[in-house]
Amino acid sequence: MNTKRYAELFRAEARERLSEMNTSLLALERGEGQERVAELFRAVHTVKGMSAAMGYVPVRDLSHALETLLDLLRRGTLPVTPAVVETLFESVDTLESAIVAVSQDAQEEIDVSGAVAALESMTSSAPVEVDGINPTMEWPVMRQPDMTPTIPRPVVKHPVTSSLPVSQSNEKTQRWVRVEATRLDTLMTLIGELVIARGRLQDISRRSANPALSETVLNASRLIGSLQTEITTARMVPVGQAFERFERMVRDTSHVLGKKVVFEILGSDIEVDKSVLDEIGEPVMHLIRNSLDHGVETPAERRVAGKPAVARLTLSAVREKSSVVIRVSDDGRGIDMNRVLERALSAGLIEPDHGLLSDAEILALIARPGFSTTSKVTEISGRGVGLDVVATKVRSLGGSVELSTDAGAGTEIRLELPMTLAIIHALLARSENEVYALPITHVVETLVVDPSMVSFEDGREVLSIRGQSIPAVRLRDRLGHAPSSKKGHAVVLDLPDGRMSLVVDEFVGQQEVVVKTFDAARGMPQLFNGATILTNGSPALILDAQGIA
Repeated sequence: MNTKRYAELFRAEARERLSEMNTSLLALERGEGQERVAELFRAVHTVKGMSAAMGYVPVRDLSHALETLLDLLRRGTLPVTPAVVETLFESVDTLESAIVAVSQDAQEEIDVSGAVAALESMTSSAPVEVDGINPTMEWPVMRQPDMTPTIPRPVVKHPVTSSLPVSQSNEKTQRWVRVEATRLDTLMTLIGELVIARGRLQDISRRSANPALSETVLNASRLIGSLQTEITTARMVPVGQAFERFERMVRDTSHVLGKKVVFEILGSDIEVDKSVLDEIGEPVMHLIRNSLDHGVETPAERRVAGKPAVARLTLSAVREKSSVVIRVSDDGRGIDMNRVLERALSAGLIEPDHGLLSDAEILALIARPGFSTTSKVTEISGRGVGLDVVATKVRSLGGSVELSTDAGAGTEIRLELPMTLAIIHALLARSENEVYALPITHVVETLVVDPSMVSFEDGREVLSIRGQSIPAVRLRDRLGHAPSSKKGHAVVLDLPDGRMSLVVDEFVGQQEVVVKTFDAARGMPQLFNGATILTNGSPALILDAQGIA
């Protein structure tokens, strides 16, 4: 049998089992009990069966050695000690490397003999059972029956197959089918084109006096809207799929740093578009590593500060309107403002008489490329790339970053991201003869600018809106267009640094727009984060609200 066509399926299912292994190992290390050993055994046994069916000898051999050791732990013949847990962690890491290699047809490049030998050595040290009695326990051990090996199942492309047994009752059971992500991407691209076509049809219908055409377009629009909702929903996945892998990273990094940390994940069931989930992994990883290295203190330092020796690090997700908000917070030392000031002064980023920094100013400084308050470069940090990567990535996704810190009490960084990157609702604004799209995520209100509303404070233009002075930015100025004598329109934006008003020539309307990637020319200001096609077929750039500010 040619198994190469099943390689990707094997890798996908093996990744899920590896995730289960790491989760169970972390729980076992926390002392959660024998049920975790049973979970580990089942996951390893599944990988063993799959690899045997595929002919992946290194994975099969290592899984078998792991399974043997776990069987001793499961039956209580061998106690769960820190040394055993550490060996299991190392073996699972080797297993992951072997799975990647064999599924990429590089089986001969993997040597698992060292890991197998370590497992066998630990297995051989276990007490020997006599007549079914475990010498380390006072009761007979009930042996569990062997499990039937699991083999990869081919993807069924047309009929939807049930993954659950059919109930004898008439109740409907959920049915699942594994679909390649690229197919969902293609569907989203096609529905995006349909949304554009729907807008053009609606424009034509509005200019027509044909009732039959209007009714047909209305029905088609409703169907396209339903199809868009279903495809968008199909692409939604829980953020926990990305968050769970950070548990292992926190465990390993805290051990390297000699720190004790409790890691808590909240809101793992919040769903976002898969395209967003694929992009947020790296920024969140940098935030967690920064928190562990810069924020969290060692147990000795925490005791001196009157804190518990074990620090708390929290990763959470919540849904707010059309956005998902991800927070990384710790109860560590907070950001050393004096250290930030010292580095900023030496780099010429601020004036000597600047005074205290706000949270927004701290973020603006530490998110600059190369800015770091650590003088020693380690494998974890010190090169000043962490928050720079975070800010750049989040902005490219049309999101925002906020920071709040309290000396001695901890730091929280908040990422606000759109639920989906493919189709967004936008406000259309005109400057000169060009139309630009502004995502409504940050829009508070729109208004006509009267000359009496305009004034200047500290050399900056502001608009007086219901007694409140809001800084103003003119889109014409940012785009390099000549000033206009016409009465302008303004949109008030709610940004991390506060509210801002953007003055444009006029507003054209609102529209759902399909986001296309946009590569800015070298040296061009960071004013845009995408492009789209309007209902009349003309292109339009999508404004980056934070870049304009």
